[in-house]
Amino acid sequence: MPTESSRAAAQRIETLFAKGVVFTVLGAGMLIGVALYAQWTREFLRTSVVVPGRVVKLNAGPHHPEIAFTTLAGEHVEYPQGGAVSEQDGAAVEVRYAPDAPRMTARLNTFGAIWGDVLMLGGMGAVFFGGGVGQLWAGVRAWRSRRPPA
Repeated sequence: MPTESSRAAAQRIETLFAKGVVFTVLGAGMLIGVALYAQWTREFLRTSVVVPGRVVKLNAGPHHPEIAFTTLAGEHVEYPQGGAVSEQDGAAVEVRYAPDAPRMTARLNTFGAIWGDVLMLGGMGAVFFGGGVGQLWAGVRAWRSRRPPA
């Protein structure tokens, strides 16, 4: 008959396996998504054009500037840049955009603005995946230590 401590140990092993599976699957999904996002970013870099722009206002400090630029087709566009950059009000900047959708694809032509999200999500995916594998490994080790010798 199982003792209270053996039931607790079995429950601990099950918890390690469950957490390991969840975090490994989430991490793997994030890494797959990041790989697709990185491929989209590479294609964006290949097909986009760069034009001069200007910071017209700061929405929430220097990390959230509002950028204005004119496309090669003459369309005036203003868009809010995300937080992966730091610019001063009135600063001259370079803007990269896809000619078929300038308002939706515009971003500053800087490493952080272009690759920042890919790197952040990739790091998070790697941590989730590594943590999940670590939980699975700990569960396997705990399970093996409980088995009677063959």
